[in-house]
Amino acid sequence: MLSSLSFDAQKDLLVKGWMSHDARWFMAVAENFGIDAANRLNQFVCRGIGRVEMKRFMKSLSLSPPKDMEEYLNLKKAALSLYGSDLAEYEIKILNHQSYQMHLKRCFAHENIVRAGIKDEYECGIFARLQGWIDAQGLGHELTPPLGKCMKVLGEECCYTVTLQFP
Repeated sequence: MLSSLSFDAQKDLLVKGWMSHDARWFMAVAENFGIDAANRLNQFVCRGIGRVEMKRFMKSLSLSPPKDMEEYLNLKKAALSLYGSDLAEYEIKILNHQSYQMHLKRCFAHENIVRAGIKDEYECGIFARLQGWIDAQGLGHELTPPLGKCMKVLGEECCYTVTLQFP
């Protein structure tokens, strides 16, 4: 039966299933414990999941931690294509050998929080997950601005600067 579905169709089902679980988990926590608890736990869990999935990803491909920006961005691009390339549209601008900007033009989380009616309370979990990826690669980093309310909801462009410390 599964052989009638392409690899991409199977992957799409798994990613959408995971995202549905994530959204329902967030809303259950918000309804039972309040939106502040949901935001705090979501960032904690997203960063933790990011660590686990990147460690598994690197191990499955026998990859070492990146030594420079080019290796880091290639790994990030590959991971984003596996874990949900259709979930966001983004641009990367390299600033120097340690820093880049990631500009989200379209974000599934923003779309879903608007639909769910929680846009004014939601705090970004997307970049918390990406921070977990960086943690798993053994890199120190700084995220500017710090995580908080959804930038798109605030009427701003969703654009973060990531500064990495390579070994």
